[in-house]
Amino acid sequence: MAGKDPPDWQNRAHFFGVAARLMREILVDRTRKLRAAKRGWGAGELPLDDAIGLPHQRSVDLILLDDALDRLAKLDERQCRIVELRFFAGLSLEETSVALGISEATVSREWTTARLWLRREIAGPGMA
Repeated sequence: MAGKDPPDWQNRAHFFGVAARLMREILVDRTRKLRAAKRGWGAGELPLDDAIGLPHQRSVDLILLDDALDRLAKLDERQCRIVELRFFAGLSLEETSVALGISEATVSREWTTARLWLRREIAGPGMA
């Protein structure tokens, strides 16, 4: 994001969207590289606590999360962006609503739906 020529940010949503997307890509790429090394298996699991509604002691595999987010984006791009902003950029519901220019109630509703969908996708059939 930083370079000789600073990006021409269109608005807050653009900035936070790019930041969240870059963070997602960095974490997933790092996980893939660590898994390619013999000693790296198991790396790339992050505690998500309440981020997508999983129990505190549970971690989620970033590769599975990334794949699930790709599928979610095909179904509902806005829900995918909400998850990226909340999880990868760490924005609150209020900050996410401001960044996307939608109501906090809409963010909350879509966040709940996306978390449930992701929980089912990540857990696999019969596990959610």
